[in-house]
Amino acid sequence: MILKGKTVNEGKAEGEAIVSKLPFSFVGDLEVASGKVIVKGHDLEGQSLKGKIFVFPTGKGSTIGPWFAYQAKVLGNLPTGMICTEVEPVIAMVAIMNEIPMVHKLDKNPVEVIKTGDYIKMDAGAEVVEVVKNKRNGVSP
Repeated sequence: MILKGKTVNEGKAEGEAIVSKLPFSFVGDLEVASGKVIVKGHDLEGQSLKGKIFVFPTGKGSTIGPWFAYQAKVLGNLPTGMICTEVEPVIAMVAIMNEIPMVHKLDKNPVEVIKTGDYIKMDAGAEVVEVVKNKRNGVSP
């Protein structure tokens, strides 16, 4: 499946998707030292974003989020790419300051059509996301 969107930050990334249905903040939701989501009750609680393509609806939270993300980057604990339904300024700055390829406003809601475990190839500059469905998710590539 090919999805078209809008560039937030250019770059290419590929890897396994990790999908949340909840807005996300790099302040308080992410444990910088491990790359894991630490919020009790979050749909990704205890799971790591490290090296994944992070798919989520939008960001939330504080303007210091990009700095928390930078600390995670130094430790190697950030996602390699981000896809969201609609970006807000703080998450846009996380992507830009930390050189994470990112797209938003795709032609289909990414939170609905991408599943955790799907393989993603994204070219944020070209505004293209390729989704290879994981066999465990019921559709073979």
